[in-house]
Amino acid sequence: MSVENFKAILRSLRGSAKLLYFHVKGEPLLHPDLPAFLDIAATGGVSVALTTNGTNLAGAVGALSSRANLRRVNVSLQAVAGMGETMRDAYLANALLAARELCRSMTPSNPDFLASLRLWTKETAETARTVASIEAFFGLGSGALAEGLRGKNGFVIEPGIAVHAAETFEWPSLDAPDRGGRGFCRGLRDQVGVLVDGTVVPCCLDGSGVVALGNALETPLPEILSSARARAIYDGFSARRVVEPLCRRCGYRTRFSRPSDR
Repeated sequence: MSVENFKAILRSLRGSAKLLYFHVKGEPLLHPDLPAFLDIAATGGVSVALTTNGTNLAGAVGALSSRANLRRVNVSLQAVAGMGETMRDAYLANALLAARELCRSMTPSNPDFLASLRLWTKETAETARTVASIEAFFGLGSGALAEGLRGKNGFVIEPGIAVHAAETFEWPSLDAPDRGGRGFCRGLRDQVGVLVDGTVVPCCLDGSGVVALGNALETPLPEILSSARARAIYDGFSARRVVEPLCRRCGYRTRFSRPSDR
């Protein structure tokens, strides 16, 4: 996304967005204009969070530490999947050290800042090894983090840094099995996605723009959200009805399922 398009999208979101997440696939720390984006958001009084796989976090700590409007950095540690042991150990050591350094530099002046270490494959053997590495790095004691996460999705390691975990989910795809027409999701209720070309989608899982609701480079977000298709999605979920074919094939929304949805 260009700086000019980012400014235009911010204008479209004005009055509607409380927090910008630099997310929706891709690696924000690779974007050459990321510092400019953060400055522009700060000038507009908008807070920012970003999601990274942590590979480049060490080199970005200095640039991120001075950002008063940076509220959260999510580090997706499931990037270890498929790595050899040596590469895995080096990756985790660098990512965890950078997350701790960022947190400790941010929290004195920005006490609401959070570095979240994310494990979205909670049930795998690879995640169990990652949990053990986190325990060792932070001196928690063997089994302490696993026990702290038992029955919960979050555990605070120290002020400003936490681990969040969840079970693996199936990404939505029109080629995936239909999971039924009953259910709920927070898409268009708490969040909306804006892709690199300005396309507005209901959530961050639609990175291909299958459910394209409009374009924020051309239309203010409130107008897009009041469209017939957007209202049908929102009102459908309010009644626990899933109206979009892509949403019917999303494994993430089943986290909000009730027995009555079957």
